[in-house]
Amino acid sequence: MPYESVVVVLATGGAILERDALDALPETTVTWFRIEREGRVGCLAARVRHPDPVSEFRVRVRQWAGPRGWGVTVAPCGPHC
Repeated sequence: MPYESVVVVLATGGAILERDALDALPETTVTWFRIEREGRVGCLAARVRHPDPVSEFRVRVRQWAGPRGWGVTVAPCGPHC
């Protein structure tokens, strides 16, 4: 896949954030992740590979996360991130 990004998902309500949450995101490969939880609040950071440009991927991830009640940040990841 030609693009790589860092994704941060913040869950303060809505669906519970699980370790495999990003598995439900089509056409995305997780290369590493970290998750922290305290009760129903969770934060997941991951490096992912995807076929779409970062600007399009960001929109796609937000559309996927929104119905789950999660906030998302996506940043492009260069070769040394």
